[in-house]
Amino acid sequence: MDTISGFWAGALAISARVDVHDLAAHAGGWEALMACTVDDFVALGVDEKRARRWRDTPPLQTQFRALTALHPHYPAALHRGPSSPPVLFVQGALDALSGPGVAVVGTRRCTPYGASVARHLGAALAGAGFTVVSGLARGIDSHAHRGGIRRTVAVMGHGLATTSPASSAPLRAKILDHGGAIVSAFPDALPPAQWTFPRRNSWIVLLSERVVVIQAPDRSGALITAHLANQLGRDVHAVPGALGVWASRGSNRLLRDGVHPLLDVDEFVSDLSGTVPAGDATERWRALLWSGAPLAEVAQERGCSILEMLDEVTRMELAGEVVLLPGARYAPTRSEH
Repeated sequence: MDTISGFWAGALAISARVDVHDLAAHAGGWEALMACTVDDFVALGVDEKRARRWRDTPPLQTQFRALTALHPHYPAALHRGPSSPPVLFVQGALDALSGPGVAVVGTRRCTPYGASVARHLGAALAGAGFTVVSGLARGIDSHAHRGGIRRTVAVMGHGLATTSPASSAPLRAKILDHGGAIVSAFPDALPPAQWTFPRRNSWIVLLSERVVVIQAPDRSGALITAHLANQLGRDVHAVPGALGVWASRGSNRLLRDGVHPLLDVDEFVSDLSGTVPAGDATERWRALLWSGAPLAEVAQERGCSILEMLDEVTRMELAGEVVLLPGARYAPTRSEH
């Protein structure tokens, strides 16, 4: 259990209306802002009533880790974004917040095609060393988390004391079991509400280098996320969908309006990473397998013969660890169980 001071609790309370990061910059840094009186806050442009509320806020306890903007593990990406939260509450591995993030978002009512693309993309990103960032919602979010289960961060639209929807609780536990993180900038007990999710979407964007929309109908939170990403200077990519399919109308409109088309998962991830990063040998050959590389190349990376590689993928299929896709490609399925 962590406790944050009244200063940080007050900053959190007013952060929906005041860009406290910008305020700290104008004050000469967070340490200087922490020393400000009510009159100093007013001189910086803060409404007096709000300044007094800030200074009178009592300390706040949380059952999770609390990363203030001065904490060494506070994500560097948030320091660079406007309206970033002054405090981030974290459950899970703090290291999960340090890697380059790619947001994968889309509709809760995705088609089987959308689910397959989300899992494939999540797996390819995680295998190449990127962190899959999404919102733990049903549909595209959940499938992206499952595909990238080895390296993923879920951003919640409410306090971390609850899970909404409740059906996402097993996936939340699985993310934690695999070394990922669950994060929010809302106090523990704050319930989900209509106003909380646009703020959640902005944090997803801030934690990511770019945003991928897989499927989104005409009215979708994923479209809001894409709009926020454009405002914040992040590259936005969209997966083309079949004409007339309601789940892809909004994402197809993004393509009409000029966002980058994502036409091939493996090519997209290859463009991001250049090469498969160094690291655990098992991760390297699995990353190649998920990327659709020929089995001979995967076998060479694994240090075995092609026949031994065939035996291994057959074993993985029978064990339910992988599924064979069209074009002799494989995608992980272990996270689905």
